Amino acid sequence: MLNKYSELLIAVIKGLKFKKYKAAKLPRLRGKCKINNSGSLSIGLNFSAQGKQIPIYITTENKESELVIGDNVFINYGVDIGCSKKITIGSNVKIGPLTSIIDNNYHTLDSEDTLDSKPIVIKENVWIGRKSIILPGVTIGKNSVVAAGSVVVTDVPNDVLVGGTPAKVIKKLSINEGWIRK
Repeated sequence: MLNKYSELLIAVIKGLKFKKYKAAKLPRLRGKCKINNSGSLSIGLNFSAQGKQIPIYITTENKESELVIGDNVFINYGVDIGCSKKITIGSNVKIGPLTSIIDNNYHTLDSEDTLDSKPIVIKENVWIGRKSIILPGVTIGKNSVVAAGSVVVTDVPNDVLVGGTPAKVIKKLSINEGWIRK
């Protein structure tokens, strides 16, 4: 059942099909944000997307796909989120421009490869830098930062800065309890 804010959003963004869509409060969308929702999409309070220079693409591929976005999440231009199974983005997450987050490789490498999707979890208060790539099966720990241009292929612990290709821990961060990244 859609709430009044979701119905308003549907009226504002014409031509989109929302299945199992819910938003707690009307999101702030600036520029182009293209949503292909064939699954389940849930967006928390204070969602903000800035697709002025390059459109943002958010896709749930099929009826089993589930994309959950927490409160106070900011997505910058050119971000591509492709969800075949499940992607969870925690509250207070900032995603830099031209970042890709995909839970499936979408192509087989050889005849023995399968196209299994692996869930991605981005925990609370994470900052993902410009042109980063988050690959299937990764969990990024609370309060962590992914440096610009990084390719994340393994789990990231809480409270660290990671960077590189593949991303590795660069340093431990000092995070006070309850501190929220701005």
